[in-house]
Amino acid sequence: MPIIIDGNNLLHSLPSHQRSRKAVRQTVLDQSRHEKIKVTVVFDGPPPSGSPAIENLGQVTILYSGQTSADDVIIGRLPSGGAARSWSVVTNDRGLANRARERGALVRTLARWTGRRGAKTRPGKPRPKPPLRPNEIQKWEEEFTKEKETENDGPARVFKPKRRR
Repeated sequence: MPIIIDGNNLLHSLPSHQRSRKAVRQTVLDQSRHEKIKVTVVFDGPPPSGSPAIENLGQVTILYSGQTSADDVIIGRLPSGGAARSWSVVTNDRGLANRARERGALVRTLARWTGRRGAKTRPGKPRPKPPLRPNEIQKWEEEFTKEKETENDGPARVFKPKRRR
């Protein structure tokens, strides 16, 4: 299943000290290194000076949209008809996601895509744990009371570490 990634969208999801096209390229290369899936990353605008408009890096291709929007380039790369169902578009951009779905492609959010590959996703606010219910408190109190009643005064045997020579 080929994957097309909205490069600028991924760029802005990275921590601020890592926000560069080079960091996006490296992130995608790292995450797709051991898979046999073709991944295309599309950035808005022209390539950096001295870089080609298309970079082929094995299974990963980096494209720059030039004068066209990256969204239009992404939609244009999707095959028409039922063949689009075998493609995934990775973006958090709702407009692009809707256009890709209309075309027939599967859409994944950036968090879902990176999480699937074991990468760390940016943490959200931790949810507080709900307080224990009275019956749960009672069960724990019983459990700890049982342990105190069955505890010995000490271990039956004391283990000493072996000396190294």
